[in-house]
Amino acid sequence: MIGNKHTNSARSADRRVGVAKHESAHTNNKRDTNTLIRTNDTNKNSSAGFTLVELIVAVAIFAAVITIASSIFVSSIGSQRENINQQEVLDNARFVLEIMGRAIRQSTVLTCPDQASCTSNSISLNHPVKGAVTYQLTNGRISENGSTLISGGVLATRLDFIILGNGLSDNTQPRVVVVMSLKNFNPRADTQNFIDLQTTITPRNLQIQ
Repeated sequence: MIGNKHTNSARSADRRVGVAKHESAHTNNKRDTNTLIRTNDTNKNSSAGFTLVELIVAVAIFAAVITIASSIFVSSIGSQRENINQQEVLDNARFVLEIMGRAIRQSTVLTCPDQASCTSNSISLNHPVKGAVTYQLTNGRISENGSTLISGGVLATRLDFIILGNGLSDNTQPRVVVVMSLKNFNPRADTQNFIDLQTTITPRNLQIQ
């Protein structure tokens, strides 16, 4: 009898141990299943993409950046074009003054003879090499004996020669004051660049009488 009791007790203990192991395994399976479900939910959420609000915000930021960049680019192009036009006007003005100034210094002034002072939109000279030379303004072009001195992108709006001391008995060396106004002539230019110049030139040949 005692042996049977011990045997039954051992069997009962083995059963309890088996039940406990089965419950533990079942609990672990539930935990693994829950973990797997959570992982799948997380993966679904991470691969779901952007929401509508996020897309709208991203598009708005992108549009603002593009607008600012475009404004800066257009402004830079306009400034560069304005600088080029202004430089073209300056180059033409410098060239014309250099040509006329050299000719006046080497020549005898024929315009307004026997007058103490006069103003004219053209000047005639007796050049030692070129002979008779005339500078004048015609249809926005400054010319030397009919040959244009300025480029097609520039117009002359004013050319005056103020001749002083060209009288026969004033005992004064003649002086020529050149007053000139130029502007760029470019239909694609956003702005017009104007320049006003004035210089005084004295012939080298002594003309005091």
